[in-house]
Amino acid sequence: MTTIDLDARSRVALLLATGTTSDKAGETVGVSGRTVRRWREDPAFEAQVQDARRTILAEAVAALGAAARDAVAALHAALSETNPSIRIRAAATIISALPGLAEHAELNDRLARLEAALTPDSDGRTVA
Repeated sequence: MTTIDLDARSRVALLLATGTTSDKAGETVGVSGRTVRRWREDPAFEAQVQDARRTILAEAVAALGAAARDAVAALHAALSETNPSIRIRAAATIISALPGLAEHAELNDRLARLEAALTPDSDGRTVA
């Protein structure tokens, strides 16, 4: 589906999700900025904007993940370079990334344990 296939409210929601101002989004689809601001007071419309923002963010994260794989492969290949300066810079870059990755993994693990502890059991009680 292209943005041309969307109704005005959906097109505005998509524009707002990408950071466009209410006035500019309204102008783009042929409604006033005031109308857009009034739409934003509607919880269902605001939820549509937030859903679009989450979708855009998820797509960006996926693209970054693919680029990160390529970056890691490039760093790994640089470890085999004949130039010692390149090898050292690649090694230093890899080593400097490890603490952040370890912290991220630990936080994910802690969050999963907290979520599991807050999940109701079959009787509807929270298991702690």
